[in-house]
Amino acid sequence: MSKKRLFKLLIAVALVTAIALTVQEAFATTSIMPHGKATNGVKAQECASLPYRHSLHTEIVEETGTRLTYTEDGPTGIDGGLINLLSNYRMCSR
Repeated sequence: MSKKRLFKLLIAVALVTAIALTVQEAFATTSIMPHGKATNGVKAQECASLPYRHSLHTEIVEETGTRLTYTEDGPTGIDGGLINLLSNYRMCSR
């Protein structure tokens, strides 16, 4: 096989791979989009039940010597934690 033909073959394989990955990502994006639109009706109720965003603060727990995050409703490390709370704030800001 000549070098020109091998080079053209490698270019064609790279192009087909790039197209396949692009199509795969496009299908993955379209499968995610309807999921977010389906929860719009529930979002208003969930967002209204969240504690005030500026009530997030840290306190030092004397017994353990660690810092815990608290809201006006209590510690955020119980039942879901701070990461869940912050992701809910992010969903509500859209």
